[in-house]
Amino acid sequence: MTIGELIRASGLPRLEAEVLAAAALHQDRTLVLAHGGEELNEQQRAGIASFFSRRQKGEPVAYITELREFFGKDFKVTPAVLIPRPATEELVRVALAFLDQSGAAVREADAGIVIASRVLRPKLHPRVVVDTGTGSGCIAITLALERPEIQVIATDVSGDALTVARGNADLHHVADRVSFLEGKDLDPVQDLKEPFLLVSNPPYIPVGRVLQREVAEFEPPQALFGGEDGADMLRRILDQARQHPFCAGMVFECEREQAEVLLKEQKN
Repeated sequence: MTIGELIRASGLPRLEAEVLAAAALHQDRTLVLAHGGEELNEQQRAGIASFFSRRQKGEPVAYITELREFFGKDFKVTPAVLIPRPATEELVRVALAFLDQSGAAVREADAGIVIASRVLRPKLHPRVVVDTGTGSGCIAITLALERPEIQVIATDVSGDALTVARGNADLHHVADRVSFLEGKDLDPVQDLKEPFLLVSNPPYIPVGRVLQREVAEFEPPQALFGGEDGADMLRRILDQARQHPFCAGMVFECEREQAEVLLKEQKN
């Protein structure tokens, strides 16, 4: 059987099948397309069939290939971390803008999803970025790549997630400028005495919301759900940011309604 025949028989969307076949063969997708009529050996057929089977059972493509593109670069992902979304790329853009000139904003990132920023201490000029709940490290590492002059600290409560993030820092050659600390919220940086910008894509989905099967069954729930209204972690880190004397401001991803409520609460 040829690659093309396997792809057509898979029942999967063609693009997904091509990506999975390429990953199973450790080849670029363009090469797979160019050699779609070539016969496969038994081992190759079994590898592709295994990937197709996993996808047919609902497993996300990113977990099968162990890769996801973010901000134009590939990041390793495993079931220990949330799969990076395009909306979070906007968080990086807002954070970069804040580093250049701090300011408050609420910017649309996707349907119902926003990136909110707020200045806490206008006289502080951040020389450090703290990414709390870093997951795959895509935000922290991208900021380190985009701003070579800054130091980045990435925190997470999951040791498994930090293992993935450290691997991505090595992959993108920024391990010397990104420190990974295990701990909850801002606890690992309570002793930090340099002005910093807090960034976060925290869990903000309300408990009980029905999600797509591939999200609900495969992605880590601790990275998705944020309590009854989805804002538990958001409230904590906003309060901690206000109390930390060296936090210049914060940039975070959440639902639009959460941003409106939380930013109003913080002003009161």
